Amino acid sequence: MMKQVRYIKDIEILKPDHEPELMAIKARGIAELKKLVVPFLVPRPSREEPDDGIYELDFIVDERGAGFKDVEMEVDIVFRLKNLPSWVKGIRIFGAE
Repeated sequence: MMKQVRYIKDIEILKPDHEPELMAIKARGIAELKKLVVPFLVPRPSREEPDDGIYELDFIVDERGAGFKDVEMEVDIVFRLKNLPSWVKGIRIFGAE
């Protein structure tokens, strides 16, 4: 079962000088867990270029494995992007809250 991370603590954009077409997004947030999880970022579907130029992603956790007591845990992910569309001016990541 996939669900959004409860809330996002911080986001960092990394652009290496030696690879200008590469960008990495590092996101960290708090997730409510019942099982072991796999965090990842999923681009939101877009049929056309957004007017504001913002590339939108959902911060998701995929629960797997044996259950345990409800717990909140910090999760993080590094999402690498190459050759973004020319219309992108920024990044927006969504959590549940």
